[in-house]
Amino acid sequence: MHIAKCLKWPDEWTATTIDGKRSAQFEHTLLITPDGVEALTGKLDTSPIQFWEKESTVHKGIWLGTSAAAKEREADLNKQLLEM
Repeated sequence: MHIAKCLKWPDEWTATTIDGKRSAQFEHTLLITPDGVEALTGKLDTSPIQFWEKESTVHKGIWLGTSAAAKEREADLNKQLLEM
């Protein structure tokens, strides 16, 4: 069984899972705007929703940023993707 608890190495950069099994890390390139941030590496309309985006208890669905434009696009995409 996989344990998803995170372990940070002494170098304060490398992260792994407690059980040492495969894991993945995702990062976004962000654009700072006058009213928030936008993820330049966000989802496309044709991008599939991943299980962690569906099952998250922190943020349900995809995240595209905090600007008004990003939140509007995020809401539209999540409506489409989460209803599938």
